[in-house]
Amino acid sequence: MNSNLTKTKSEIITFLLINFAITFIMGIIMFLVYNRIDNDIKSGFAGAQMMYPALAVIAVKVYYGKDKISSGLMEFFISYIIISILYIIILLIGIFAFPSHVSGTLDIIIIIYSIMALILIGNNENNCFEEINMGSTGSFKKIILFCLLFLGLKLTRVLLVAFFYRQLLEALKIIFSAKYIFKLIIGIPMTIVLSFIPFFGEELGWRQFLQPRLQALLGRRLGVIILGFIWGIWHLPLCIMLYSPSTPIYCIIAHVLFCILSGIFIGFVYMKTGNLWSAIIIHLINNSMGFSDGASYETTIKLTELIIVFISNVIIFLPFLFTKEYKDESILEHTNDKVI
Repeated sequence: MNSNLTKTKSEIITFLLINFAITFIMGIIMFLVYNRIDNDIKSGFAGAQMMYPALAVIAVKVYYGKDKISSGLMEFFISYIIISILYIIILLIGIFAFPSHVSGTLDIIIIIYSIMALILIGNNENNCFEEINMGSTGSFKKIILFCLLFLGLKLTRVLLVAFFYRQLLEALKIIFSAKYIFKLIIGIPMTIVLSFIPFFGEELGWRQFLQPRLQALLGRRLGVIILGFIWGIWHLPLCIMLYSPSTPIYCIIAHVLFCILSGIFIGFVYMKTGNLWSAIIIHLINNSMGFSDGASYETTIKLTELIIVFISNVIIFLPFLFTKEYKDESILEHTNDKVI
C-alpha cells in the first residue's frame, strides 16, 4: 500500500509539473503576441490549453507504465500527441503567416480528428479504451440520464441567477426560444460528434487521472475539492488575457469556485457511471449552453455578480458532496486505474 501511494504521489507531481509547465509557457507566448492577435486567435490558445492535461497524462502513463498500455490505446495516444503538436504549430505560425485563417484551420483540425477518434473509440478494438474508462458497456443510459440531470441543474441555476437580478422573465424567454431549444437539441449532439476532443483532453487529465489519485491520498471529499481548486487556478492565463483582462482577480476566483462546485457534481457522476464519457459530455454541455460562468471573452466581472453566481452554484452543486458516492470507498474501484 505504501509503495502504491508513493507512486501515486510521484504521478500526481509529474502530471502537474508537465501540465502547468506547458500551460504557462504557452501563456507567456500568448502574452508576447497579445497586442497583435484578436479574440479568435486568443480562443485558439484556449482550445490548445484544453489539450494539455491529456498530453501530461500520456507522458505520465508512458513513463510509469508503458508496458501496461495496450497497442491500440498507444496508437490512439500517439495520434493525439501528433494532432496536439500540429494544432500548436499551426496556431503559432498562423499568428504571423495567416492570422485571418488561423481559427478556421484549427476548427477543421478538431472536427476531422474528433470524427476519426469517435470512430476509433466506437470500435474499441480489443476493449483497449476500457483502460481509460471510455468503454460503452452497460453505462449508456446512465450517461444520458446524468447529462440530462446536469442540463436541468444548469438551467435551474441560470433561472436562480436571473431571479436574483430580477430578470427571470427575460431568462425564460431565452430558454424557451426556438433558437435556444435548437441549440440544445441539435447543437450539443453535433458538438459531441465534431468537437469532443478538447473536452476529452481536459477530462482525461482531471477526472480519469487526477481525481482517483487525489481521492486515494486525501479521501473522496477533500480530493475532489483540491482537484477543483487545481482545475480552476489552471485557467489563470486565460483569465488574465482572454476571459476578463479588466478584472482578472475576480475571474480567477470565479473559476476556482465554479470548478470546485461543478467538479463535485462531475466527480459524483464519474464515480456513479465509471465512464469518462459522462464527464466529457457534461463539460461540453456546460461550455455550449450560452450562459457564462465568467468564461466569456473580455467581460468585466462585478463583485455582486461573483457572489450571486457563487451562492447559486452552492445551492445547485454542493448537496452532491454528501451523496453516498463520496462515502462508500468500494465505488472507487471502477473509476480509477488501479492506484489503490
